[in-house]
Amino acid sequence: MRKKSRKRGFKNSVAWRKVARILGAAMITILVALVLVQPWKLFAGPATPEEKPDEAPQSAAESLSQGAMLARGAILDQTIAYLPCGHAVQRRVEAPAEWAGLDRKGLEKALPDYRITAFSGKEAAMQRELNIFCPDHWVLMPDAQGELCIWQNQLGEEMVRLRALGIAVEDLPESEQNSLRAGKGFSSAEELEGWLEGVDG
Repeated sequence: MRKKSRKRGFKNSVAWRKVARILGAAMITILVALVLVQPWKLFAGPATPEEKPDEAPQSAAESLSQGAMLARGAILDQTIAYLPCGHAVQRRVEAPAEWAGLDRKGLEKALPDYRITAFSGKEAAMQRELNIFCPDHWVLMPDAQGELCIWQNQLGEEMVRLRALGIAVEDLPESEQNSLRAGKGFSSAEELEGWLEGVDG
């Protein structure tokens, strides 16, 4: 009886060893598959929610600009670029008293030709472009009747006729007529007079 029990115990132990080997091999196979297919899930840290870029926070200056209103006596810092000569002029003027209390949008409506670049209660900066010469130039250009005249930008935003020359543009050389109709600029009155003498000669 004892011999039979020993044989049975030996057979059982051998069977369990085989089962253990099979299970161990299966576990190793599963682990290898997991590592090859999705290694990051095994070794990566705890999952974190996807981060979404936040919208750019509004700057303090922009916030103040939206809520600000022009105070009485506020300064308008105006920059005007003159396209024909490429010069720019900056001027600082006091805002009209009736504009006190305007916000940025209100000022844009009051000055539609300007682009507001900065705004606060005490000061507003703005820019615009004009297709005329700056005040540093004397300009030869015909009037509506075709008579050649001397013009100058004395007010900053428009040309003022200084003198009519009694010369029709059509009487001048054709090579000069187009440039004169667009406006021919000179750095000084003497330079302008010298050009006229050369044409007459």
